[in-house]
Amino acid sequence: MSQIRRIAWVGGACVVLFGAGLCAAQPIDIFAAASMKPALDAIALKYARETGQTLRLSYAASSVLARQIDQGAPADVFVSASSDWMRYVHDAGVLSQPACMIASNRLVLASGTPAAVTLDLDDIMTRLQGGRLAVPLISSVPLGIYAAQALTTLGLLQGLRPHLAQQDNARASLISVLRQESPLGLLYASDVRSVPGVFVVADIVAETHDPVRYLAASVTARGEAVVAYLAGPKGREVFVAYGFLAP
Repeated sequence: MSQIRRIAWVGGACVVLFGAGLCAAQPIDIFAAASMKPALDAIALKYARETGQTLRLSYAASSVLARQIDQGAPADVFVSASSDWMRYVHDAGVLSQPACMIASNRLVLASGTPAAVTLDLDDIMTRLQGGRLAVPLISSVPLGIYAAQALTTLGLLQGLRPHLAQQDNARASLISVLRQESPLGLLYASDVRSVPGVFVVADIVAETHDPVRYLAASVTARGEAVVAYLAGPKGREVFVAYGFLAP
């Protein structure tokens, strides 16, 4: 959808929700990768206290959000867990400024019980006990793509593919492990850190997959100050506190 059509959508929403004279009070809409929820929720509270501006957060897989923005969904800021999906939005011509890196992450094998697991097919299958390994969709969701790359490098994907429980986003996979619906899950380290009751049982070597990089970009001029905040020292402090790595 063209930028003009998108602006018309946003303008119409302002009139319906606030009246024509109150559009300036509209919250800034952030479309963000689901794995960023704990950190961005904290940043939204901090940002509101410091600026008086409300951030309205919508979480999903980066792939889903990128397509929604391309189709005209009224986002002011896009935060992606994948440079590929940020490039998709950039190539669609809907960004007001280029994207910048705000954080990075790493992958782990996690479980609701703390006993360590070796990255060996037999050991993983024993731990699964007939259950499935939680992972986001390996064809489109960033964490799923990184996970598939790692499993391929480790020589495990072919054996484990029939035993994968593929879900919509990283947060859904985390919840599946937390509830012990899945005995194991391939998750972000930051997600495991954010939830008591989920344990790292094996580290995934970074060289087995593409770097996990989070990028933020403004879709409208209203989002530019938010992106600067996320990329600055105040945003970085929160990301590190929630288990993310420096950009």
